[in-house]
Amino acid sequence: MEVRFVQSMKICTVGSGRMAAAHSQALGRLPDVQLHTVVDPDVEYAESLAKEFGYERVMPSLEEALTADGFDAVVVCTPNPLHAPQSAAALQARKHVLCEIPMALSLAEAERLASLAEENEVRLMICHTNRFKSGRIELRRRIEAGEFRPQKIICRFHMLRRGQLTTSRARHGWDDNALWHHGCHVIDSIMDIVGPHEAKGLSAQFGPTWPSLGVPLDADLQWTATSPITGDEVLVSISVSHNDPWPGHKYRVIGVEDTLLVEDSRLSNQQGVIVEGAPEQRGVELQDSEFVAAVLAGRAPLVDARTALLTMKILQSAWDEWERG
Repeated sequence: MEVRFVQSMKICTVGSGRMAAAHSQALGRLPDVQLHTVVDPDVEYAESLAKEFGYERVMPSLEEALTADGFDAVVVCTPNPLHAPQSAAALQARKHVLCEIPMALSLAEAERLASLAEENEVRLMICHTNRFKSGRIELRRRIEAGEFRPQKIICRFHMLRRGQLTTSRARHGWDDNALWHHGCHVIDSIMDIVGPHEAKGLSAQFGPTWPSLGVPLDADLQWTATSPITGDEVLVSISVSHNDPWPGHKYRVIGVEDTLLVEDSRLSNQQGVIVEGAPEQRGVELQDSEFVAAVLAGRAPLVDARTALLTMKILQSAWDEWERG
């Protein structure tokens, strides 16, 4: 497939919230990158972001921005239901896309995005930022080097969010979904630790539906993964909750040689901390740098759409269980 090369990148960021600021900070530090357009229907809010990071212009809609053109790539930082349609519009306009997770809220939508990227000869990378955190990088190195063989992984991603998602930069909240949002983080993390795989024997359990959202706040998933790295069968158990006032994001990886704990960017065992970890923004910087490097080199980025589809398949299978009652 012929790939559309660029020698430098002009960026259009869609959204003006917390992640838009994080991406703007990361991308603005890279050579051969120019922050060009901010898209947000709240023009005043968009102008604030543009002024802070040095964007050239503000547009009220992605459609108008694509018509005006002048940029090479689109960074999608809007509420989850907008990710798929906005990414699709950008891909159809032959723009490279860096999309926040989840890439879509259904497997069918995600598959369409993967096809659009290929048909239009552009790159689509999904923001699975946890892959770029220092503790995770060291864990993956140990597994790939044959120093550590996982046998079982237990993950807990809990927080209290019994309503709309709001951040320090948000003027309006939006309905969040524990499985499709933070479950997406967790399942991709398992793909990163174990290696890409199809889930075997997947089972899913859900808590009651939260009235104001119409979706459950709690989900537990279990499956068996065959690691393409080690060849071992790995038992996987994850718990996701928006119902817990004691937040935590931890992976206990039980292996033949040791048990390792990944907590945010930190990697540790019973003897103590192995890798202390860097601030969250460092992961965003490494991730965005990978996106730019892949586009400029004309190669597939880490966590392209096809890679992310394995995670989307598990999410869809689990969600189908909930919809069946």
